[in-house]
Amino acid sequence: MNLKENVVKNWAAALTNIAIEQNKVDDFIEQSNALIDALKGKEDFIKILTIKSHHDELAKVKIIDETFSAFGINENILNAMKILVEMKAFSSTRTILKHLRKNLTALHDITYGVIWSTKEISEKQIIDIENKIAKKIGKHVKLVNKIDNKLIGGLQVIVNNQIFDGSVKGQLDAMRYEVLKRK
Repeated sequence: MNLKENVVKNWAAALTNIAIEQNKVDDFIEQSNALIDALKGKEDFIKILTIKSHHDELAKVKIIDETFSAFGINENILNAMKILVEMKAFSSTRTILKHLRKNLTALHDITYGVIWSTKEISEKQIIDIENKIAKKIGKHVKLVNKIDNKLIGGLQVIVNNQIFDGSVKGQLDAMRYEVLKRK
């Protein structure tokens, strides 16, 4: 079961408050990043922990402990993950963690975004783009590179719902819009 957007935000807000109260904002950011990466592309693992089954729910909770507690994940994050397993809503974990990360990084004036490209770009290029976007929006920026073969060429960067489009597809779309606008 996937949780509704407002419920996901409530979970993230609760974890954000815990991080602030415990003065562990940086730890929670680091741990949420690690968990987001660890769960990426692990649909089978997520499905096992989400689906309704006749298997013992305690066994699923034990999987969480065995998988993540050895890495020093905060007890509150682990407990939230266990509750999500019991609710059969573990599939919402990454989304909750992304909202948590967004909330916590906002406290440090950091924002996340995505660089869409037709092929993977280097870490140096990502850092250069992060610096340019940071100057434009006045915040520190962390970008993740994702591949979109529909771009034809160039890059498209999305940060805080702002689109910085240097892609060939974006330029063609803009030209098409101008032509249609004149008709």
